[in-house]
Amino acid sequence: MKVLWMALGLCLVASVVQARGLEYQPRLDRDKLSQGATVLLDFRTDWCIACARHASIIDTLKEQNPALRAAITYIVVDYDTYGESGMAKKRRVTQNGTLLLLRGSRELGRVEGAVMNDSAIKDLLELSLD
Repeated sequence: MKVLWMALGLCLVASVVQARGLEYQPRLDRDKLSQGATVLLDFRTDWCIACARHASIIDTLKEQNPALRAAITYIVVDYDTYGESGMAKKRRVTQNGTLLLLRGSRELGRVEGAVMNDSAIKDLLELSLD
């Protein structure tokens, strides 16, 4: 019975990670892009209220439109850890709360800072469907 509960717990953790996105590790973005994925880099921190709002909006949009879930590889980048990294500098990320949509070597669009309106984030994510 204990093993069953542990397995259930692991499944729940995996579903939360999938819903929120992959945790960034060095080169993960390049690996996914080189595999042909459209990638959303979500630069956030645990303490950022705007970042939590962005995550909530993204989760809602993915629930409303399964095509967004299928079209985008979501990667969460801890800004406290990677905000000054070479990757962030290369991508011109200068602030917490940045959402960056990429395909191949192209930037499709970005939202920066405390954007709390659903439509700006929806417009960004829908660029992946073109």
